[in-house]
Amino acid sequence: MLVVALLLGIPVPSEAHVVLDADVVRPILIDLAKYVSESQNGVSGEARGEALYLLGEKVQLLVDLMNLDATSHGTSLYADLLVRRLSEYGIRVTRAEANARYVYDQAAFQEYVRREPRGRRVAEAKFRVIAHAFYGSVGSDPAELVNSDVDQLRRAVGREEAFLKEHPRSENLKEVRFFLAMDYYRLFRHSPDRATAMKYERLASRALREIAQEYPGTAEARAAEVTLEALIAEPRR
Repeated sequence: MLVVALLLGIPVPSEAHVVLDADVVRPILIDLAKYVSESQNGVSGEARGEALYLLGEKVQLLVDLMNLDATSHGTSLYADLLVRRLSEYGIRVTRAEANARYVYDQAAFQEYVRREPRGRRVAEAKFRVIAHAFYGSVGSDPAELVNSDVDQLRRAVGREEAFLKEHPRSENLKEVRFFLAMDYYRLFRHSPDRATAMKYERLASRALREIAQEYPGTAEARAAEVTLEALIAEPRR
């Protein structure tokens, strides 16, 4: 589905000639070293938490640049060297062989949530973890489970449901509602027994309709409409 592909951030060819070079990367690495140190040695718990969150942001910025560069020029030794450099700071970035994209495991954001459950950035940190899990588990077919299984999908749904209850005014509400609707649909498709499948069919149908009605004209609404059509057309068990 094209709309889902767009939501998943599948790379689009770029005309940029230089995306990743030493002049671009050097200040990012300097900031990374600073935030790693401050996240461990900051003057207060709040300061350490803030540095941890900023560390996650900076790593994700670098990974995004690495992926833009890979889209423009293909894989590079420089990007692979950066992966090794990041590992020296205890930062895990891997390259997915299926699509040659670099992926950050969001560890800084997960740790922020653990350390600062009432921190001012906790909703955004949770969102980044949720979005990472969703994008990493969806293929070109939204019903597909990629690098995931039903148990992991159920845990993802639990995180999404908790987010909506705990952060009802989040600026990422639309996205998390969409993730949840799509994950209900995937649980419907992958549940082994009829009763469980019917439960998730009802939840998916309601959630997808709400996305389509409440966010008209958005990519999420278009994807929800297409998925709802597939749900309705699905043979009943």
